[in-house]
Amino acid sequence: MPARLHFFRERALVLTRTADSGWHAHRALQAMVALDDSFSVEREGGAASERRFAAFAPMEGHRIRGGDTLIAYLFFDVGPRAWQAWRDAGGEARAPEPALLDALRVLARPGHEADVGAVEALAARWCAECWPGLAVQAPADPRLKRALDALEAEPLAPWTHRSLAERAHLSPSRFQVLFREATGLPVRNYLLWRRLLEATARLQAGEGVTAAAHATGFADAAHLSRSFRRIIGAAPSSLLPGR
Repeated sequence: MPARLHFFRERALVLTRTADSGWHAHRALQAMVALDDSFSVEREGGAASERRFAAFAPMEGHRIRGGDTLIAYLFFDVGPRAWQAWRDAGGEARAPEPALLDALRVLARPGHEADVGAVEALAARWCAECWPGLAVQAPADPRLKRALDALEAEPLAPWTHRSLAERAHLSPSRFQVLFREATGLPVRNYLLWRRLLEATARLQAGEGVTAAAHATGFADAAHLSRSFRRIIGAAPSSLLPGR
């Protein structure tokens, strides 16, 4: 089956068949569950193991392989401070309950048409089951919130750390320090993540790789493909309808 991605502001739900993802890492939390078999997981510094469920911390390097297993992936972008506080309080990722697995299998059926609101509710339900008590936290500093709100409102504007610092009424150097403390990423990496999410949404809507690359600020299709595989762990063409 072609990859099917449902993207929301802080969550994404992907249904696809496994292939070799290559080594990669995500800004967001990731959980994955096999819907019909198992898959192989490698973490940096560890041996491969067969699993039916796995979860990864932000920026934790990993590699996924499988024999055409149907898998549901969940991405949850909560920010590093919320994640660390949750872990420090003893939080641990949990595998989905059987009822949730059944709902994911229904969503994955060929030809199944799902209401967007119902899919978003399913993604939120999985987040609550997988990382109980973990929630998105807005930046405590209102100056950073102004900059992030501007970025969310115009994700494809030619933002730089200087233009975002101006929105926050901070010096560029001070803005970069506060931004990394709040998001866990340098401004440049965060902007790349947002552009990749926008490119993903365009690919899923039917745009070609070259058109999506140019629309989201990548030099060309090859640039988008390299960035996509390094961070998402798949080729962007895998999200094109009909593939």
